[in-house]
Amino acid sequence: MAPPPTRARRLYVALAAVFTALAVSAAPATANVVSPEPAHSPNAEDITTLYWIALAVGVVLTAAVIAAVLFVAMRYRERRGIDPRRLRGTRSVQLRAGAGLAALALVLFVLGVIYTERAREVAPSGPEGLQASAATYAQKSLKPPPPDSAPLRIHATGQQWLWRYEYPNGAFSYYELVVPVDTAVVLDLVSTDVTHGWYVPELGGKFEAVPGKLNQAWFRADEVGTYEGRSSTFSGSAYAADRTAVRVVSPEEYQAFVEQQKRDIEEAQTTVSSQIASGERP
Repeated sequence: MAPPPTRARRLYVALAAVFTALAVSAAPATANVVSPEPAHSPNAEDITTLYWIALAVGVVLTAAVIAAVLFVAMRYRERRGIDPRRLRGTRSVQLRAGAGLAALALVLFVLGVIYTERAREVAPSGPEGLQASAATYAQKSLKPPPPDSAPLRIHATGQQWLWRYEYPNGAFSYYELVVPVDTAVVLDLVSTDVTHGWYVPELGGKFEAVPGKLNQAWFRADEVGTYEGRSSTFSGSAYAADRTAVRVVSPEEYQAFVEQQKRDIEEAQTTVSSQIASGERP
């Protein structure tokens, strides 16, 4: 004797409840896998927003498809002694479903274009940035303040397998980039050998340094701290070690760093030159 239909429904409901409980209980453990790293730059916020929109749409569509499959399986299943009901889709249903999916795809495309263009636009520096600090110093020293809209430009060179950063005053550093907080920073990306990917998730998207071509990346860090980066493009056997870090400090600390870095480099160059001139091995 076949079980009553209510028993099957109860079974499906129980299975759905079990899978839901497993998904909810596993959410904290997989939070770092599903969710992106927290955004600390306007362009990173745009990318994160677009990610959550796409994820929400994907989850809703997946749930709708699963629910439709379960509904059809329960309503049109075969029972003992009863032939299964045949399901036929009409042209109007197909057109409505196709139009709905096409409209959804169009909305996602438009949102993707809008947020991508917003992420490309270099935001101005904030009130706590380097330009504001320099303007305050200039007022005290009776010097004209620099233009507020000009971002801080740093030359970034990718090589196997290390990043070199050159600052406006001629100082440079390897691996770690030091920048002031709340300041728009534009990186001029170049490469000396192969294509390298510059990627600091909390400060924006993925950018490439291509040999013979100048690319640009930008960010404006909103919080002091160190942000770890990694290569997003395979660049050779030591690709895994091709990493970088962005250390965000106050404008005063940044100015002190680049000035001290320049003095240290000049002293080292003077020492090496004197040793070479005297015939000593550096």
